[in-house]
Order: sequence, then structure tokens, then C-alpha cells
Amino acid sequence: MKRLALTRAAPALALGLLAAAAPLAAQSVRIHSTTTMRYVELRPILFNADSGRYDPQAVQAAAPVTQDFEVNAWGLGVNGLRAYGLLRFRGSLGSELVWPRYGDHFDALAAYLEYEHTAYRLRLGRQQKASALGWYGFDGLDAAWRPFARLRVEGYAGRGLARGYDEPFNSKALAALDPFRPEKGTYLLGASLVAAPSATSTFSAIYQREILQGGAGIVSERVAVDGSAVLERFVTLAASADFDLATNEVGKARGTATFQFGRALMLRGEVFRYRPTLDLTTIWGVFGPQSHWGYTGTLQITPNRTFALWGSYTQRQYLPIDTVSPLVMALPDREQDVAAGARIHLGPVQLDGTYRYQMEYGGDQSGGDASLALVPSRDWRVGVKATAFQNDGEFRVSNGTVYGVGFDAAVRLADRFEIRADAMRFMQRKQERLQALTGLDWNQTRATVSLEWTFGIGANPDRQGGTR
Repeated sequence: MKRLALTRAAPALALGLLAAAAPLAAQSVRIHSTTTMRYVELRPILFNADSGRYDPQAVQAAAPVTQDFEVNAWGLGVNGLRAYGLLRFRGSLGSELVWPRYGDHFDALAAYLEYEHTAYRLRLGRQQKASALGWYGFDGLDAAWRPFARLRVEGYAGRGLARGYDEPFNSKALAALDPFRPEKGTYLLGASLVAAPSATSTFSAIYQREILQGGAGIVSERVAVDGSAVLERFVTLAASADFDLATNEVGKARGTATFQFGRALMLRGEVFRYRPTLDLTTIWGVFGPQSHWGYTGTLQITPNRTFALWGSYTQRQYLPIDTVSPLVMALPDREQDVAAGARIHLGPVQLDGTYRYQMEYGGDQSGGDASLALVPSRDWRVGVKATAFQNDGEFRVSNGTVYGVGFDAAVRLADRFEIRADAMRFMQRKQERLQALTGLDWNQTRATVSLEWTFGIGANPDRQGGTR
């Protein structure tokens, strides 16, 4: 993978330096460090055009490492002024595989200055906007105003960033992967309203528009609403929906009713509709994303503090295909999911188990998980776990059973340092569809080690920062 050129990395580096320089003059700084190391084994498969067969390769491993620093700094000489940064560094301990983005060594996920007043709030810099429309990043200004205690009006605007990739929309790194992307960058603009009519109800609405720089065209234009309310203490209603103004199509919609009868019984019903929303600048819209609707029912029984049992059923009904394309083929129009689980908690011992069965349009899948953990206190735990899952006729390619065993552990020291580790060994016992792959060792190991450390300087280093 190519490294970021200096011209493309400069805005992120500048914002990172902004968040890093402000703490030098701050009276108090709180830093949360997270180091994550992974180990993954995979067996690549290459298609041999001469023989028309799939040729398996030797097992290869990857060991990517990420280092995150979350910085909060205040006491900058102005009451209510705060600097915030979330910086990510990437690397590898040695890898035979090309792990996604491990060659991109730095990202400023967020880096901004914030001024908080009783009635309003201002943020300037790189930000991540999470809403009913999804997760969007931008470099710019966010302003929020609270005319009343239960009402907040917010507006934001700035240079848009590619979703899931904190680079400008017209980044050369993205253009290398998608040559059909527009050459111009984007501007992201939006406005939202959040209201809490009562202590048990909330409502929000958001409008967002992303346009190409220079007014050359619209990338997306969407609105969304969501809300929830608690009725008579044991009934909770929630609903959300979004609408694509650019294509005049309803996107996702969901309605949920939850009934809580004391601590012993919970019943939840949910109806939903899903239609993928694609930017107008992508070629993927020509494939005609197929929408579906469905419903879910969940029942949870908790007779006492030591035992809980739950089960759920979900059905998805895919709508008829209305796009004519040689790439679209007829598939079954219904999918069903059944799941059940239980938890037993006896003193410091916890036993969990789940089972799921999915009858999908490409084949059936079933699997279960079980874990046994010793948790004598909130400061440490250790446990063992096992899994098994099976594919049957998954698009006539995969038809196998996989078993896995492993462990997990966590320990916390003085509320400032925590280390977590887990490892799994997966063993595949059956593979029938591709004869060239029969008899191969498909076993693989995966492991993760994570270290978290919180430290600070100043009068109150344990002070929590504001909302990102």
C-alpha cells in the first residue's frame, strides 16, 4: 500500500500539531493511550488461469499494531476552552500479508479546539459527526446553541472526508483504488435539532448535504429523524427513519416496542426496512441494491440474579428486483434467523452460551459459542471459550465445519492501567466443494493483546473530557 504523500497528509498533521501544541500551554492534560497488537494467520488462494483451478498457497501471518492517543487539555487561559485530539499510529511487527492500511502510519481521527459556554458551543478542526445518517468526518466548524434547557440546535460545515477513510474525498490514495471518483473534493454541510420534551422522551432531526467543490454537483442529500419515549414505566417506544432527497427514496426505517415487567421478563418487538443509500458519485448504484423489510421478536427471562435466558427470531423479506442487469440473478427472497442464549452467574464464576441458526439466501449457517470465566472482582478476569460453526452450501463454494478453542484475560491496576488478551485456535474439519483444496490444513490462530493507560498532569488529571 502506498504511503500518504506529504501534500495530502499536511492537513491531518497540522490538526494533529494543533491538538499537540495546545496541551503544552495547558494547566491540566489527560491522555488515554491504547496499544493494540494482533496476530492473524490466513491461507491465500490464487486462481490459475492455465489450469482453471484454485491453487492454495502456504499459510501466511500478519502482526499489525495500532497506537491511539486520546488527549484532553484544558486550563488554556480562557474558561470553557478545551483542546481535544484522537491520534492513531499504525505499524507492523513483521508481516507476510498486506494488512489493510498498515503502511499508512498516521491519522488524526479528531483534532479540534472547543469553546463551551452556558448557551452555546463552538468546535473548530477535524471532527467526526455521528447521527442517524451514519458516521461522517469533516474539517471545519461545528456550532451548537441551547436556547432552552431541553433544546439544542446545531449546524456544521467544512471539507468532507471519505467515509471510513480519514482522507479528502479526492485523495490520490482513494483514486488509485477507485479511478471513477471525481477529481474534486467535497464540502459537508448540515443542521440538526435535538429536543427532550420530558425526562423520559427524546427527539432529533437532521439534514445533511454533501456537494462537490465549486458547485459541480451533489454527492448526497439526506434527512433523518429518530425518537424514543418511556410510557407507564414499563413500555419504551423508539423509531427512526431516513430519506434520500437526491433520489427521492426511503432508506432505513425502524420501530421498536420494549415491555419490561420488573426484572424477570422483557419482551421486545421490532419492525424494520432497509435500503442501501449510495452516493451519486459512485458506480455501485448501477447494480441495483435490493431492499428488504422484516421483523424481530426477542424474549428474555431473568428469574433471579444468577440466571438469565433469552431467545429471538428474525425474518427478512427481500423486495422484488426492479433493476434489469446481466449481473443480477434470481435468488430466494426470504431469510430467517433463530438465536438463543443463557447466562449463569454463581459467585465469581460466569458461564455463557449462545446458539444461532441462519437460513440465508446463499445457504444455511449454524453455530454456537460457550465461555467459562472467573471474575472475582472488577479488576481482573480470566476465562476459556469455545466456538463451532458450519456452512452448508454457501453459494456452492464453502461447505465446512469449524471448531475453535481459546482463552481471554484482563487485569486492571490502580484504575489507570489495563491489559487485555485473547487468543483462538480455529480448526476446520470438512471442505468438499473445491476438490483442489481437499486435505489441506485450514487451521489458523488469531490473537489480540491490548494495553490501556491513562495519565495526566495538572490540578485534576482525572477529569473527563467533554463529548467528542
